Amino acid sequence: MGSIGLSFGVLGMAPSQAASAVTCTGWEHANYDDATGSVSKAGHMKVGPYAACDDVEYLAVATNVYYWCYAVNDYGNTWTYARIKGTSTQGWISDGSLTNGGSHYPCRGQRAPRLPESLQSAQAPAAAQVRTAK
Repeated sequence: MGSIGLSFGVLGMAPSQAASAVTCTGWEHANYDDATGSVSKAGHMKVGPYAACDDVEYLAVATNVYYWCYAVNDYGNTWTYARIKGTSTQGWISDGSLTNGGSHYPCRGQRAPRLPESLQSAQAPAAAQVRTAK
């Protein structure tokens, strides 16, 4: 009887443990992508790549966004970090809510191209052009 009660207690704790495992802050992101998209399923832009994270802004269907990069959360779901067109509002959007599936550039481990040391000072403006040209 004691083990049944213990099992029930552990099962009863699982949802709160899962909720505490969600990390909404500290996710790396940068503007690696120059692609755009639009919202296909209305919902909220989030502060982190989980549905349980706080809302940033409500996104209506057809809201246009600029993609930055994507991340895969602990549940295996992909989320794109983006900025709403015509605003400075940024946050995470589930890729399932975007018309073309979101960004194709990963947020983690991605680095901007770097010129050799001998060319960095002489070619600084060109380096910025290399990063944006695809």
